[in-house]
Amino acid sequence: MQKERLTNGINILQYAIDNNISASKASQNNGYSSTYIKNIKITINREEKLGKTKNDDLRNKFKDKLEEYKNRVQHSNDVNIKSKTTYTDDGEGSVTINCDTKNIKTIDELLQYTSVDQKIWDVERAVVNKWDTTSFNNGIPFTKQNLQVKAHLKRKDYERRLENAFETFKKYIEDYIPENFTPYEVDSVLNRFEKENNLFELSIFDLHLGKLAWAGETDDNYDVKIASERFIGAIKKLIVRASAFNFNRILFPIGSDFFNSDNLFNTTTRGTPQDEDLRWKKTFDLGVKLILDGINLLKQTGVPIDILVIPGNHDVERSYYLGTVLKYMFMNDNSVNVDNSGFTRKYYNYGKVLLGFTHGNEEKESSLPMLMATEREPRSYWDKVKFREWHIGHIHRKRKIDYTILEKNKVHNEDLGVTVRYLSSLTGTEEWHYKKGYVSQIKAADGFIWNYDEGLMAHLNTNIIVK
Repeated sequence: MQKERLTNGINILQYAIDNNISASKASQNNGYSSTYIKNIKITINREEKLGKTKNDDLRNKFKDKLEEYKNRVQHSNDVNIKSKTTYTDDGEGSVTINCDTKNIKTIDELLQYTSVDQKIWDVERAVVNKWDTTSFNNGIPFTKQNLQVKAHLKRKDYERRLENAFETFKKYIEDYIPENFTPYEVDSVLNRFEKENNLFELSIFDLHLGKLAWAGETDDNYDVKIASERFIGAIKKLIVRASAFNFNRILFPIGSDFFNSDNLFNTTTRGTPQDEDLRWKKTFDLGVKLILDGINLLKQTGVPIDILVIPGNHDVERSYYLGTVLKYMFMNDNSVNVDNSGFTRKYYNYGKVLLGFTHGNEEKESSLPMLMATEREPRSYWDKVKFREWHIGHIHRKRKIDYTILEKNKVHNEDLGVTVRYLSSLTGTEEWHYKKGYVSQIKAADGFIWNYDEGLMAHLNTNIIVK
């Protein structure tokens, strides 16, 4: 057992004792996995069976601290302990309650008697025992019935994480202070042109904030500082390039792998480990501020902003949490509208234009045109529009495919056709992509100018020159 792990374990247990919380929660609060203490116990047991004696003094201190933790920590806010009821906490998010009161005969009665909040706890397993014993009263034998009801509870991880997430959202909303950017100015020469009814779409997909890449093994450096500079720099450049079109509304889709990982274990939503630059809380803090800075920079154009939150395959949960922060941050701001609905595909109508957005990792590409034609929301616009496009990410490079209703890559029919457009990415190349040979993509961000009646007017671009 390494000395550092034992020392960390002792400090975590002391933190749990001081704050009267479980070892699991104390581990997470200190930046470790919820099973950190449990894994140390398993390692100690294994080493003792093998006769290993390294760091015996420190090991004994850990065991003493663990015993102190078990004797002192009681979670009275979670389970109401009453007489003739025993309570055992394993320190890993699970508790066992045991009652031998004769009035308690079922698991439901036990949960009600001990005031278990079933929104927080699940009954993982239960035991109900009954047995008879013989007793004597004034020398006369009689049979006494004994009852035992025991429940092993497991904390609902999702509810706990959701509760913690909303506490975090409240903190962001209360503490955020917008950056002071240079006021947005339009060159006076542009005033000579007649104003058109234009929409400026700013789509910066697949930023993968938090990703760590080293040029020594991938020929490409990338970390949160580089990602932040590229993100804000792209917004500023695209605003300048879009200003010539005198747009009067902005569409800003966000998410779509804005974060590189989705949880405290630094994995994607489905559990693929990622190389991360910072602790998960710090990355999320930075991501919230980065998006808010981008929105406040766009607000300086003086036009309304519509935000669509698109979940990616790396950040399904984090993108939703980010969208919730934005929803409440701009709740009373009439210039910013946030769509953080639960749909993975989102649509946007602007005059004769219908746009669809999805990350691109789930649906078949060939299914997207028909989805736009048949799903309830876009179907109501289908006959009223002439220009239909899907904007998706995931593959980190540009690609454009034109469909008619029946065939792919044929002459594009503006009445029945749908374009599927893959967008660029600003992200760096990490080890996995490099080993697979997915390199040399141009790092860029995309912008589009859509005219209310005439459709696509311009595809704007800003490339990153990596030296």
